[in-house]
Amino acid sequence: MHGGALGLGHPALPARLLGVLGLAVGVAAAPYAWRAAVPQAVRLLRPSPAMALADRVGELTAQRADTTVAQAAEISRIERDLHDGAQARLVSLGLALATAEKLMGTDPERARALMREARTGAATSLTELRELVQGIRPPVLNDRGLVDAVRALALDSPLEATVSADLRLRPDPPIESAVYFGVAELLTNAAKHAHATRAEVSATRDGTDLVDDVADDGRGGAAVRPGGGLDGLRRRLAVFDATLELTSPAGGPTRARMVVPCA
Repeated sequence: MHGGALGLGHPALPARLLGVLGLAVGVAAAPYAWRAAVPQAVRLLRPSPAMALADRVGELTAQRADTTVAQAAEISRIERDLHDGAQARLVSLGLALATAEKLMGTDPERARALMREARTGAATSLTELRELVQGIRPPVLNDRGLVDAVRALALDSPLEATVSADLRLRPDPPIESAVYFGVAELLTNAAKHAHATRAEVSATRDGTDLVDDVADDGRGGAAVRPGGGLDGLRRRLAVFDATLELTSPAGGPTRARMVVPCA
């Protein structure tokens, strides 16, 4: 009986051993089998040229819509500033001069006072118009280029800001404007929201790309939120196939990088 039991168990041992060996071989060979299947998987899963083109068209359509909205908002802002500011002041200036002319013979003192008020109003209107023009495209960009324009921003900033840049940088005017206003947005955010005291701005070339970094010592926590200023900046940069990379852990520091193709 004992020998019969042993005899019945022997045929099952090779089968079990073969099963274990087969499983081990399968596990060991799995990575190599997957490597062989990778090219086929990539070919099957990769979007077709038509799908890639459709995605790109959709992306460009969205960027164009964003640009159109931004341009419409900018035009409305300019019209509002002209109507409520310089235009209203110039109308008042004309009325003051007309009144002064009438009073010149009968009340010269009052006429002279109105002339003084008109002169002050004219100077204020000129300042408002200059600021409005600078909001469209700062004259320093035309006169001295991007690097000096960014340095002027740093000087006007409430932060202790330093600028290091390649003096030879001179991208196309639309890119200059986008980068300039991007740096202005980032410096304003650092002072207003992050309560920073220092900032560093750098502009360099990386191959055909223009790379601008803005770092501050503020409290961090900045994020690109829908409808926010950084979201608007990212959309404006996307028109040029540019990107905005933001690193801003809680407690700071914050570093924003704009990478703009210039080829």
